[in-house]
Amino acid sequence: MNANQFEELLALRWKRRLNEAEQMQVDLWLASHPAERARWETEVSTSRAFHELPTNPAPSNFMARVWQQIDQEERREPPVTARWPGWFRWPSLAQQFAVLAMVCALTALVLQQRRARTPAQLARSVEQVAPLARMPDLALLKDFEAISRLSQPGADLELLAAFEQSR
Repeated sequence: MNANQFEELLALRWKRRLNEAEQMQVDLWLASHPAERARWETEVSTSRAFHELPTNPAPSNFMARVWQQIDQEERREPPVTARWPGWFRWPSLAQQFAVLAMVCALTALVLQQRRARTPAQLARSVEQVAPLARMPDLALLKDFEAISRLSQPGADLELLAAFEQSR
């Protein structure tokens, strides 16, 4: 006998008394597995107490009462706090689509208004930026190469040494 068979006999004990062969298998199992004996005894005493409980028959109108209770629950209106106003219910897919279309149209309108500028607004913004973007004078551009060379790092050490000797 293995652990699965023991578990099956343990569950079977709840349904009926074990026959002599089954009881002998359990006794052999418990002899080789003493740790399971306390569990077995607890299960046996619990199932015995369960079987000794009196069984009360169900009333003859039990099913009728159950169906009556179900009908009452179905007819009961939801609480006022859980009800939505009539205009906010969504009985059709067409209404949901109409609301979605309106939201999309309003979003597109707002975005278009932010992007579109009148010619007067565009002229004012160009007028404000124009002084910053003026070209430098041509006189400055003539000396551009000399000025750019001055800003380059690193001096010619040999040339500096030659100037020092000539002094």
